[in-house]
Amino acid sequence: MLKKIATIGLSAAALALAVSACKTPELIQKDVNNTTPERYENSNQDSTNTAKELTWREYFTDPNLIALIDTALSNNQELNITLQEIQIAQNEVRVRKGEILPSVNIGAAAGVDKVGRYTSQGANDANTD
Repeated sequence: MLKKIATIGLSAAALALAVSACKTPELIQKDVNNTTPERYENSNQDSTNTAKELTWREYFTDPNLIALIDTALSNNQELNITLQEIQIAQNEVRVRKGEILPSVNIGAAAGVDKVGRYTSQGANDANTD
C-alpha cells in the first residue's frame, strides 16, 4: 500500500514537472539604440581633421624623412604580406565570378593518324592499293 502511494506521488510529481516544462519560450525583443551624443565626455567640439585634408608627403617636408618613410613602407614585410593576401582574395573572387558567368570558346584542330603496319587497320591498308 505504501509502495502504491509512493508510486502515485512520484508519478504526479513527474507529471507536474513535465507539464510545467512544456512551455514555448517567449521571444525577447531588443531595442536598437542608434542615437549618438553630440559630445563625448571631456572632449572638445573640434571638427578639424588634418588626416582628411593632408597626405603624409605634404605633412612631412624633410626629404630625408620622406625617403626613410618610403623605404620603411616598401620593405615592411607585414604590409607586403597583407597586400599579397588581398591580391589572392581578389583572384579568388575573379575565379568564383568566372564560374558563374557565361563563356564562349572557339577552337580548331587538325591531325594525322599513322597506324602501325602489323595492326588490323595497318594490314588492311597495306593490302589495299
